[in-house]
Amino acid sequence: PLAPLAFLALALLVGTPWAAGEEYKPRTEKYHEDPPPPPRDKRIKLTDYTFEARTECMRKNFKGPWFVMFHMPWCPHCQEMMPIFDVLASDLTNETKVATVNLEENPAVAHRFRKLIAGYPTIVMFDGGKLYAYSSNSRDLLDLLSFCRGGFRANKHDAIALIPPDPATLEPWVRAKEAVEDFVESLRGGYSAVWRDHRNQLVAAVSTAFSLGGIFGFLAKVAIDWALPPLPREMRKVIKRRLKPKDPAKEQGKDL
Repeated sequence: PLAPLAFLALALLVGTPWAAGEEYKPRTEKYHEDPPPPPRDKRIKLTDYTFEARTECMRKNFKGPWFVMFHMPWCPHCQEMMPIFDVLASDLTNETKVATVNLEENPAVAHRFRKLIAGYPTIVMFDGGKLYAYSSNSRDLLDLLSFCRGGFRANKHDAIALIPPDPATLEPWVRAKEAVEDFVESLRGGYSAVWRDHRNQLVAAVSTAFSLGGIFGFLAKVAIDWALPPLPREMRKVIKRRLKPKDPAKEQGKDL
């Protein structure tokens, strides 16, 4: 019964590194560890359905302040601001909520703040039932931090306005009025853009249209006069006299 055990011990001895004349090296590599979880995105992405519910900017129990950037996905300046807003969200974790709104995917928010948004990105601070527009051209992280940490109250150059009401709370006639205003504004903006960008072409097109209209009108009159020449003046008087309605009283006087 000891023979199998002796054979196994011999096999293990032969298979060890020092048995083969090799230098023994203890194992130093670490066991495989799971990679650390990626950092959580602290920047909040607001939508049409979550904007009012999360910010509560129109309610008395407003939980602010909120530092929000309205952006478009195709805007290169907005794309450059995204990493900066991620850093702001981390640095202002316990001070200010940092959020972004994609206006292309959230038309209700875009319509609500349409009078405020003049370009992209538009950055505002919501605090105490008011909004403060970040009007500086600086996109430096320290300037943005200074603005968020009270600078928006001290800077008189930043626009201060009341927050537009939530569209869901508006009366039907107010919504209809806003729809008409938006339609008129879109028409005005469209014609203004055409006049601004294609002024010379528009003037040339209008001048050409009037010129061609005058030429074709003159040719049409010449053709009509040639096909239907006007009657002589004496003949026109005779026809006009015959077509004139007769007075019954005068006719009875003639008969008597």
